[in-house]
Amino acid sequence: MQRLAGVAGEYELIAEVPGLVLLARSGDAKRRGARVLMAGEIVGRMTVMELCNIIASTGWRGDFHVLGGGAHRILSFDQGALKHAFSTSPDDRLGQVIHRSGLVPEEVLSYLVDEGERSGARLGELLVQRGIVESRVLFQLLQRQAEQIFYAALVVDEGQYAFLLPSEDQTPPPHTLHVPIQGLLMEGVQRIDEMALFRDVIPNNQYRPVRNPNGVPKELESTAQRVLDAIDGTRNILELGMVTGFDEFTVTKAVYHLKQQGLVTLRSGPTVDLARVKHLVAQVNEVLSDIFVAVATYGGLAQTREALESWIHGSGYAPFLGDGVDDFGQIDENVVLQSVQQIATDQPLEALHQAFHELAAFALFTAQACLPRDQKTTLSRDVNARLKAIRIDGGP
Repeated sequence: MQRLAGVAGEYELIAEVPGLVLLARSGDAKRRGARVLMAGEIVGRMTVMELCNIIASTGWRGDFHVLGGGAHRILSFDQGALKHAFSTSPDDRLGQVIHRSGLVPEEVLSYLVDEGERSGARLGELLVQRGIVESRVLFQLLQRQAEQIFYAALVVDEGQYAFLLPSEDQTPPPHTLHVPIQGLLMEGVQRIDEMALFRDVIPNNQYRPVRNPNGVPKELESTAQRVLDAIDGTRNILELGMVTGFDEFTVTKAVYHLKQQGLVTLRSGPTVDLARVKHLVAQVNEVLSDIFVAVATYGGLAQTREALESWIHGSGYAPFLGDGVDDFGQIDENVVLQSVQQIATDQPLEALHQAFHELAAFALFTAQACLPRDQKTTLSRDVNARLKAIRIDGGP
């Protein structure tokens, strides 16, 4: 209602459709404000794209409003180029664009956003004034933001649009760009088509690529190589973009091709806490060490080790535990750390915890076959006490 208060006057109803009411000024009011050159309903994925193509071909000047997808986006065009872009979507804000670029630490960015809200200063101005980014870099970020808003508007397939010729007294935007619309359209079409393909393999940006230790990389383009170098098994698609400086589409495309070459596998779900994994391995190794010391006294070392290796391969836990234990009954920590990041399960820590308990229980069962009765009781009491301490519902 506050926005309508600024355009008070007499109007005629031109058209009314679901989600859109079109009014035209009447009387003296016709001479004031912006003119509506086009308006209508977005009925499919091609609507916005075709309208942008018309605007680019004719070189029209105006503000193209796209309402849909939970946001109101405005693309300002002139002479076949995108001059400015605005969006109400939180994901399109400059702060989010900078955060995803990884150029500014999150805590610094959050502080500046709060300061800007208090003082009324723009985030970009604060970044330059504090010497955090150069004006050249800020301009590149503003262009990236505008391009992102444009691509987001292209995929709106349901909603309303309006193309307005602004009035001469309209407040100019805080900055202007000059990005050719045809280039954006070509890139946008490619992104839409390719992202549909990528999403069959990488459903969202929370998936984490994990290096395949047996993968042999062919000659990679520089973008794919940078993404591969940044993959550590814990970073998801979004976080890889922050490390490399690439946008989500570029990282997704690179990971898709790395997956096709067999260089990475994909994991969904939360990141595994490797510190917790190390603690679990250390705990179970203490248990196995006690068991092996006990059986070594009575000559059952080789028998126990052979039985454990056979059990590991038959239990299905070999992907977690490797080929077996060493001469001292120890599990290789590095094997577990690597495997727990690669195995496709939604709860890797819980699965590892289960594997360790079953392994220790079988090791105790096997050891008791070669121990005297009093040693069986002592070892069983000690092992069971240690197993109770191997938990995942508390920190190390």
